[in-house]
Amino acid sequence: MSAMKRAILLSCAVAGLLALAYAAGPAMLGRAAEPVAGVPKVDVKVLPVPANAADPNGFVALLSSTGAPVAMGSTGLNNVSIGAPVTIQGVPEDAKSATAKYQWTLSKPNASSAILGDATTGAVWFTPDVSGIYKIDLVATNASGSSPMASVQVQAGEYIGVEAGGCVNCHPAKVAEWSKTKHATKFTRDIDGGADPATTKYNEGCIRCHTTGYYIGASNGGFADVQAKLGWQFPSLESIKKGEGNWDAVPKELKNMANIQCEACHGPAKDHVLKGAKMASSVDSGVCNQCHDTGGSHIRGSELRNAKHSEENSRAWTYPTGPSRQACVRCHSGEGYISFTKNPTEQASWNNNAEALSCAACHDPHSEANKAQLRVGDVPVEVAGITKNLGLSATCAECHNSRTVPADALKGSYPHYSAAVEMLSDTDGVDYGLAIPNSPHGSIVGTAPVANPNNPSAKLFLGETPGPCVACHMWPVSTDTKDPNRLKVGDHSFNALSPDGKVQYTAACQQCHPGLTEFNFPAKADYDGNGKVEGVQTEVAGLLNVLLKAISDSGIRPIQGNPYFNRDDLAKANEKQKNAIYNYRFVRGLENMDGRSSAIHNFKRSVGLLQASYRDLTGKDVPGATSVLP
Repeated sequence: MSAMKRAILLSCAVAGLLALAYAAGPAMLGRAAEPVAGVPKVDVKVLPVPANAADPNGFVALLSSTGAPVAMGSTGLNNVSIGAPVTIQGVPEDAKSATAKYQWTLSKPNASSAILGDATTGAVWFTPDVSGIYKIDLVATNASGSSPMASVQVQAGEYIGVEAGGCVNCHPAKVAEWSKTKHATKFTRDIDGGADPATTKYNEGCIRCHTTGYYIGASNGGFADVQAKLGWQFPSLESIKKGEGNWDAVPKELKNMANIQCEACHGPAKDHVLKGAKMASSVDSGVCNQCHDTGGSHIRGSELRNAKHSEENSRAWTYPTGPSRQACVRCHSGEGYISFTKNPTEQASWNNNAEALSCAACHDPHSEANKAQLRVGDVPVEVAGITKNLGLSATCAECHNSRTVPADALKGSYPHYSAAVEMLSDTDGVDYGLAIPNSPHGSIVGTAPVANPNNPSAKLFLGETPGPCVACHMWPVSTDTKDPNRLKVGDHSFNALSPDGKVQYTAACQQCHPGLTEFNFPAKADYDGNGKVEGVQTEVAGLLNVLLKAISDSGIRPIQGNPYFNRDDLAKANEKQKNAIYNYRFVRGLENMDGRSSAIHNFKRSVGLLQASYRDLTGKDVPGATSVLP
């Protein structure tokens, strides 16, 4: 394997690919027919590869100008470049059906000399050498027999460029949207110094991601191919620091392949334009990760892999989908969320494919109508009762809300598992006409601009108002590359608690609470009446138990799991019981969280709502507790 990579480096040709890793990320899927019980069950998919030299599937060549190594990536789509390696992965559907042997075969265009790499491993690679369709088949075998053949086709071709290809003629709206994004001018801006020419470090290694079709050694019409044919030399850093003139000096033919164009994400389009060949598209994060997971400061893909949003086998993405759960797909499917934002009031239009959240679920790759190319900006859509500007956090609010309003309590409708946005907006929960107090998180967190503690002259979150969700859950990751939790908390992991539960990422909290090391920081009084002043999360959990016992004593029996109470009892609940149950569920959130999130998002409101429900249900205040109620 290492010898292969060295050979690629020495020859400066993209002719090999390390192909034994089982990196995650779906692409074009070839599903086999239903196999006989006991034999292997496999799918076949094209594997996305980030332009990251450290990736085990990465392919590397040398820059002709400096001899420096540069990694190149691929989208994982079935529309691929000639001259660039393609990795195909066999994915077992059932871990219990062990596979002893993989047998791959390649069918190719008549003029092709392409061959497969090691055809007996779980992943195989080949380099398409002529335009056309390539078909890769897999038969997996174990002691019980062989699987039906699983297959995938890839369309290999050349690049043509958005201008020469006339993309605007058939896709005027998409081209108009794309042209306003930073992708459309990334190379143009940075070759002339970018935002700050005096401090730029722009170099030729950067342009593998800032141009289109960049594969050194491939005769594919892409940027590197045109550059080599024209003999164009990348300008010196000194020239770039002057701040102007370099873009104007780029030959027209090379400008045609500069910047991050349609083909950078959808694959080469020459045959599409000239012969009507089909293009490819996907909302899988592998498309974005070819550039946004290249290492160094480009680590979004690695962060997202540690987020619950991307856990493909999570029940959140596999259970509540399909027509029978159509109302749920707006948040429980990446494509469902995209279709919801386009038409938030028409459930029938929502896509119900089972799919984890990816980059493109939250960010629109074609449009910069909202900040950070988010699909929702500032004020959330279709979130009952929330009208305040949440900045970048409006996207989070679309899913992390209770789906109800307090008036629904009397209808027997209770909050969904997350009420984070209501808590942070000082709203919702049955208040019984009382002035329920609120903690300041929703009002003081996320004002713009937020200073970067690692660089006081810089501003975080694009200098925009992040809103409370983004400000706390997307606080920058640690700058210590040796920190084992560097990519597991903060930023696009969205984690405030590390996946193993051992690290509480309080960096954002410390901006207002210096020295804070845990979320369960001491409360100011005993609010649950147990005679002890404990942490804020412990106090809320204690109050939940106090209210739960009161609800149980009133005749509504608790149960494990949704809906937390016996359904027959709920059907006979009176007004006081319904309101108490509503607040109990509103504060508790997920069953295993026991109100810990609510305690952090809005401690005072959590305490106030629970104490108010106890008072209304029993006719007295929580015994021995300090009351926050008027």
